[in-house]
Amino acid sequence: WLALALPDGLDAPWADAWTKDHRDAWALFWTAMLAFNVGEVLALRILAASGRFQMPALLRGVVRGVVAVGAALIVLRAELGWNITPLLASTALVTAVVGFALQGVLGNLLAGMSLNLTGSLSHRDWVMVDDLEGQVDEMNWRETWIVTHENIPVRLPNSKVADARIRNLSRPEGPRRCSLYVDASYDDPPDAVIDAMLAAAAAVPDVRRTPPPTAFVLDYKSYGVGYELRFWLDRYPLREPIQGEVRRHIWYQFRRSGIQIPYPVTDQVLDDFMRRAVPPAPPPPENPDGKRQADALLQSEFARRVLCSEEDRPLVPEPELRAWAERLSTVLYGTGEYVFRQGDGGDCCFVVLTGALSGRVRHGDSGKETTFNVGAGEVVGEMSLLTGRPRPADVRVERSAELLRIPAAGFAALLAGRPGLAEQLSRLVAERVQHNLRQVEQQLAEDAASGEPAVSSEGILRRFWRLLGGAPE
Repeated sequence: WLALALPDGLDAPWADAWTKDHRDAWALFWTAMLAFNVGEVLALRILAASGRFQMPALLRGVVRGVVAVGAALIVLRAELGWNITPLLASTALVTAVVGFALQGVLGNLLAGMSLNLTGSLSHRDWVMVDDLEGQVDEMNWRETWIVTHENIPVRLPNSKVADARIRNLSRPEGPRRCSLYVDASYDDPPDAVIDAMLAAAAAVPDVRRTPPPTAFVLDYKSYGVGYELRFWLDRYPLREPIQGEVRRHIWYQFRRSGIQIPYPVTDQVLDDFMRRAVPPAPPPPENPDGKRQADALLQSEFARRVLCSEEDRPLVPEPELRAWAERLSTVLYGTGEYVFRQGDGGDCCFVVLTGALSGRVRHGDSGKETTFNVGAGEVVGEMSLLTGRPRPADVRVERSAELLRIPAAGFAALLAGRPGLAEQLSRLVAERVQHNLRQVEQQLAEDAASGEPAVSSEGILRRFWRLLGGAPE
């Protein structure tokens, strides 16, 4: 404004021409800047509407400065006729000196612009920069801040980030595949090992059902067979705790299936040496936990409800029941696993030795549910064992549990040793089942609507004879 107003106060012949030339130059310059600002606003709105990257404020400021300097030089040359060559030369020299002195800062600046333009990183993205994994917390003109899984902020210069190998774990959205490597003994059939691994993966809620988990033999090692389990996750940055949960379920699955996880070969060699150097210890008893199992069974609901008469008299003498209980086996279940699900076939029942279970009964299409809890000493699954019906409920482990498993074959051995026991049990069980069904009228109506046969003592007795492998004489 001073450059335009000062010549008006001077009575000089060149004042009119000076004022006119400069007014035209200023008008041209501000017209160019106005056009640039309008274009900038339109471009930003188009980018925002299209969902593409947002141009950072720093980059917009740099572009504005470059456009302003360029417009000023063009106006000086075209409108005022100035020779801008010396100005350009001196500007280039100053730029070279400043660029050499601030090459690190400029490198970070340009790298930050590049990262913003390409969209390699965005705020809140989970990324791996070389070997560093974490979440992007802040990006500015000089540096990028990443917060690791341990909640430790790490500062990375933008130039280092731009040169690094970047793996974005958040974009594009979609499931990510994860792998686990597990070893098993040469004595265990691969099909059994693979089935156990797939069952373990299916028991973890964070593992996707589609695509389904897969497992296969990976390698033959000096001490066992190597397997790989592959599964898909929606929350890949949290893969480590999910992998730990899958490993936990694998251990329980292997334990129940009798699958051995082999020791490394060095431990195996040491064990062989110690067996040769140290005299062998006397063989352990066939079932060291037999007494504990027998005590638990005698105090359980199975003994009180199933193996007792209406007068609460035991149907099987205690010594015989103890001997039978000591031949049974126990199984371990981890927290969150399902012992069985509603509708599964039932060929065994379980007595809870330790831990806690919970159950849920879904009543047809009504959407109503009945829940219950099962603690130590209680029995689950006995009605499916006795009647042959599918499991009526989902039973889930709430706290790691050890269960005494009573299979159909073992129960048949108990029946075979006591003539007349099958007839007594069939009457008792039929009465108890009918009593339970009357208490749940809705479930009874659904059973009748589905055409399922009513429970009777004759039907239960026929199942007992099938378990014994014959027919009554």
